[in-house]
Amino acid sequence: MSRFVPAPEHDLARYFSELVHAVQAEGGRQGTLQTVCELAVTIIRADHASITVRRGEVFSTLATTGDLPEAVDRIQGETGEGPCIDGLLDRESYATGDLGCDGRWPRFASRVTAETGVRSMLSHRLFVREGAVGALNVYAARPDAFTPGDVLVSEVFAAHAAIALQAAEDQQRADNLEIALRSSRRIGTAIGIVMASHRLDEQAAFELLRRRSQDTNRKLADIADDVVYTGQL
Repeated sequence: MSRFVPAPEHDLARYFSELVHAVQAEGGRQGTLQTVCELAVTIIRADHASITVRRGEVFSTLATTGDLPEAVDRIQGETGEGPCIDGLLDRESYATGDLGCDGRWPRFASRVTAETGVRSMLSHRLFVREGAVGALNVYAARPDAFTPGDVLVSEVFAAHAAIALQAAEDQQRADNLEIALRSSRRIGTAIGIVMASHRLDEQAAFELLRRRSQDTNRKLADIADDVVYTGQL
């Protein structure tokens, strides 16, 4: 993956346009998530980054640049407070210059500074898809690590990253649908072969395939492949 050097402010529009293409070129949802985290560290000049998602009441870390973000996210989950949690619940962006002096999340702040050394943190809402709310988080060990300009850049980056992630989600959904359709066609072909060779109706042929799948502990689609390729069950 190419490494980026932050562009001058007047060049940000072109820079972020190129960034979206670079992220989308990674291919696959997980690859895109990981690329977003790695680029966030470079562009926003942070120490680490992560992407957290909320589904219902469950918070989980989908991608990270190292162990530190996972530790921070774990502390947020255990204390039930923090900039990422508030960002996911309120759908807002949160920034803190020094967690050691920030009274908004006292339990989280005292633990995270003592256990991880993180002092500065930004959290931006990323996307909404089927009830899931995501956030991009960046971390730094030094206090007041992020200038107002960094915060602005991170907001623009989060917006562009959300577009790339949306595209990755759509592509994965399309790929999964294509796989399901191919599997369905193979099973239908196998049913026709079994019907002809065993003189069974459609339901009975399907049940025969299903029982073979259960007896051999193999997927129905794999059993269907055998029938299609060999002409027999």
